[in-house]
Amino acid sequence: MDADRVCGIDHLISAVIHARRAFDRGSNASNTLGMEVILYASGERQISKAKKKMGLHQGTERVALVLLGPPDADIDDVLEKLELRRDDSLLDCTLEKGAAFGLDENEVHTLGEGFLQELILEKVAFVDLLKR
Repeated sequence: MDADRVCGIDHLISAVIHARRAFDRGSNASNTLGMEVILYASGERQISKAKKKMGLHQGTERVALVLLGPPDADIDDVLEKLELRRDDSLLDCTLEKGAAFGLDENEVHTLGEGFLQELILEKVAFVDLLKR
């Protein structure tokens, strides 16, 4: 996913948990777990909007990699094979990311910048309601 739209590691973890739960319950909107993770991470109901918001596009420079493989898979081994360098600071939550994610300026200012990640996590959880 586009790391410029990811607001902390909890954002990714929450998206994975919700996506796996959707598949377990049979309420998934996509055919693959990876796409379902992108759907939840985007906070969107529609796959096309989710891909536009969180997906990789020409010019994407920073990538958030989510490994959905076996539990014993090593992300550092995968990164080495792909010749990528790990930098977890790319996932830090910022006001710019909140704006790029689509958070309303009033939401952020009402609750305060300290609640930015919580607002994102709320949008992730809200996808379950949007899918109904």
